[in-house]
Amino acid sequence: MANLPVPTLASEISGNFFTAALARAGIYNAGTFLLNPPLFVGTQGTTQSVTSSSWTALTLDTEQVDSYGGHSTSSNTSRYIAQVAGVYAVCGVASWASSATGVRGTRLHVNGSVVQGSAQMTLPSGDSGSAIATPVRTVRLAAGDYVEVAGWQSSGGALATTVTTDVACALWVCWSGT
Repeated sequence: MANLPVPTLASEISGNFFTAALARAGIYNAGTFLLNPPLFVGTQGTTQSVTSSSWTALTLDTEQVDSYGGHSTSSNTSRYIAQVAGVYAVCGVASWASSATGVRGTRLHVNGSVVQGSAQMTLPSGDSGSAIATPVRTVRLAAGDYVEVAGWQSSGGALATTVTTDVACALWVCWSGT
């Protein structure tokens, strides 16, 4: 049951009888939507080269869940586009190849602008790569707004993201209310 609208509860008027239509509008539609809210989990299945000292939207070419069809694996693959207006919980991860030079970071963007308080920065771990998650942030999206996870690194040259069985760049988006 994808792409259900946010239900509007039926207006009760004094003297109305409780009908099947009223039950559907007031209970069934709301319950169905709340049991099937917009949810997206996308990951990177192919590594990406990221230029030094430049925030870069990370591509997500694999979908674990996309209950409302807000993501494309062929066009603007870094974006989840809200199909339903509301408040969303959002979190992202940047996963980096090994390099002992510079700093690594990740943050969230809404319509290309940074989500305040979402950036995380760390020094590289040296021999092994690093993965950096943003904190979960709550953002208000109109239908058509988009969310991205972006990565930043300062190794002095291009640095690849990594994809392993348990770590990859990712974006998680879940509708949480109106």
